[in-house]
Amino acid sequence: MSVRRIGRGLALLAMLAVGGSACSDDAAEVPPVEVPQGPVAPTLMAPVARVETTDRWLDLIAQRPSAVVMRDGGVLVDLGRRSASKHLALGQHDEWRLGVEVDDRVGGIVRGRTVSFDLPLDGELSPALNPDDPETETSGLAMAITLRPLVEDQSVTVLWEEKPLAHLRLSEGWQRRTLSLPAELVHPGDNRMRLHFRRMGEHGGEPAAAVVTRVEVGRHDLITGTLPEAEPVPPFTVEPDPEGGATLELAAGSSLVYYLVPPRRGRLRLDVRGQGSLQVLASSDADHREGRRPSVLFEEPLRPAGDRRELDLTAWGGVPTRLEIRAGGSKGDSGAVLRVAEIAARRSQPLDQRPRAPRDILVLAVEGARADELFDPGRRPSLETIETMRRESMVFERAYAVGSAAVPSHAGWLSSVAPPVHLTVRGTFVADGQVLLPETLSRAGYLRALVSSNSYVDEERGLAQGFDLHQAIRRDTDEDDAVAVVRRGLAQLEPHSEHWFLYANVNDPQAPYEPPRELLGDLQTPAGAPLPHLTHIWVGRVYTGKLEPSAEELRYVRRLYRGELQVVDRALEELLSTLREAGRLDDAIVVLVGIHGEEFFEHGSAGHGRNLHEESIRVPLLIRAPKLLAPGKVTAPVDLLDLAPTLADLVGAPAPDLWQGESLVPVIDDPQPPPRLVLAYLGDGSRAAVIGDHKLILGPGLRQRYFDLRSDPGELTDLQAEGGVALRMLRTALAWQILHQERWKRARWGTGANLRPAFAMDQGM
Repeated sequence: MSVRRIGRGLALLAMLAVGGSACSDDAAEVPPVEVPQGPVAPTLMAPVARVETTDRWLDLIAQRPSAVVMRDGGVLVDLGRRSASKHLALGQHDEWRLGVEVDDRVGGIVRGRTVSFDLPLDGELSPALNPDDPETETSGLAMAITLRPLVEDQSVTVLWEEKPLAHLRLSEGWQRRTLSLPAELVHPGDNRMRLHFRRMGEHGGEPAAAVVTRVEVGRHDLITGTLPEAEPVPPFTVEPDPEGGATLELAAGSSLVYYLVPPRRGRLRLDVRGQGSLQVLASSDADHREGRRPSVLFEEPLRPAGDRRELDLTAWGGVPTRLEIRAGGSKGDSGAVLRVAEIAARRSQPLDQRPRAPRDILVLAVEGARADELFDPGRRPSLETIETMRRESMVFERAYAVGSAAVPSHAGWLSSVAPPVHLTVRGTFVADGQVLLPETLSRAGYLRALVSSNSYVDEERGLAQGFDLHQAIRRDTDEDDAVAVVRRGLAQLEPHSEHWFLYANVNDPQAPYEPPRELLGDLQTPAGAPLPHLTHIWVGRVYTGKLEPSAEELRYVRRLYRGELQVVDRALEELLSTLREAGRLDDAIVVLVGIHGEEFFEHGSAGHGRNLHEESIRVPLLIRAPKLLAPGKVTAPVDLLDLAPTLADLVGAPAPDLWQGESLVPVIDDPQPPPRLVLAYLGDGSRAAVIGDHKLILGPGLRQRYFDLRSDPGELTDLQAEGGVALRMLRTALAWQILHQERWKRARWGTGANLRPAFAMDQGM
């Protein structure tokens, strides 16, 4: 039983709410009414300045590296251009060296025996629109490869979706080899084509098998019935704008195809001139599967004087969409000159006039905290302090840790550098050259304290860089719980008048799940279930496959876990009440953040650090800063790489050049932010990539799994075989960040899902 207080004005009514069994962690059938306990506090509101209207949502000219290039109706992969990277199978970029000149042609050197491409067959190339012709016994689609062997007596096996398509003996010199694509081998969306070479040689002192200049996929008659151009005309050229943008000239017969999820009530805005014609086509996965031709959104002759158009995309809002911009006309025409090509979405944003000045920053970091456990007010027992803070904070409902293990995640957010760069994925060390948040705050006069119940968060691993005071508490001591950690941290800071930065790291919600007995009520241990102090052994047995827990065991262990979260709730109350009594609370920035999640057999394991599913990496992130942020929520995915830049931004501290993240303040202020790619990492090289409701897990090795989180939040159905628009969108965005991960800086390049103009310019694209 639990007592819920419902307050209306001065009236207080007490009601008994009937709960379930003592070990149930399910939400109550009727959600409790959310009200403050006791006297109603005044609403906390940050000052809001006047608002401005912003239209540009996605700059398509800046996204040109991610656009699939089509020429004469077929997909064109030009290995002489760096933009071809988006078609190379994820994890195989090291097998290529693109943009190399060989015998007066520029292509890609194949540096291994096997290389793979992901090639989209959609839009007007959808297999259902291009069936085999039984009368002529020809396939509807075909492929051409232009290559030159770099080894004598070379041969190559071509596989399509891992089924042999042809075995080719290669003669000397350049050759264009064409192959039919039988209908039974192709499907809508990305198709995997693999080349396996028989021999390896050398070119330029490096291993090499062949050089490939182009891969083309299109209608059978066009691929096999035309000769390649002696001097191919570039599909598009770009003229940089001195102010940072660019003008794009799309050659006649060429298309740029974008894979995206348009915003609600979105519009395609074009400023275009030229000769010939312009056509804009849109199609969805359902169109591609069912053989419907793309919808024609625009088709008109071009005018040399130019024209401005806005095309309504409302029907495509929230739907993964293939958007094609095509220039028509004869080869002699100049094509289309695009001064503006952007997705627009009208939304009002407050002008950021926040007072940047030093103020206390207190971070309560919780290892093992799952977002679903903290954000569901219906779960019992309640977490009253966390729930109160949630109502008073900016809540990031879809925040992702940078890893599912503690040390990489701590290092990732404190240094704003991705784990593969600072080399902590396997729990090793942060490089001395990295700049952690406390080092940045030291220049602003902060007193900085770190207290951690995880002894691995220490100087040896570089995680204590920049802290004046540091204390690690072993878990086997009498004062190792979250409340003790917070008390020790505050005790170190209270004698000092400087602005405080406290990093209190707690790991109560990790095995063993052994909360104080008084928090468990009459909870009984089911037959065969572990005692609380032995639950770490239970976790190990589940992880190794020696135990498949029953539903009753899981409910029991989840209730123990909930008890540990109650301890964290007490620690947060200790933190907030101490600040309140000192008169420092409402001027401060208080952060509650999860470092990683915890698994309870959702995907066959327990504990943490072993996979990149939602239960492992989706974490709570709340920022209470009433003088800076009005209470609210951000539903767009974010990751913790941006947390340090956000805190530095809010107090006016400059972000170090080494930081890869960027402040989330613009995302907080934007009611419909542009798409963002967020990433999480495992020590075996695996990565999770999330854009909106779509998620791709790469690894271990080259394994890939794709999930639609809206329809399948539990990640139970791998949709990779169905491919589609969202999968191409994810693969392209992830490809760019893998290729440039050591140099990637969001403040300059954006993310792979929303490239800023500087990315293409810096890459010579």
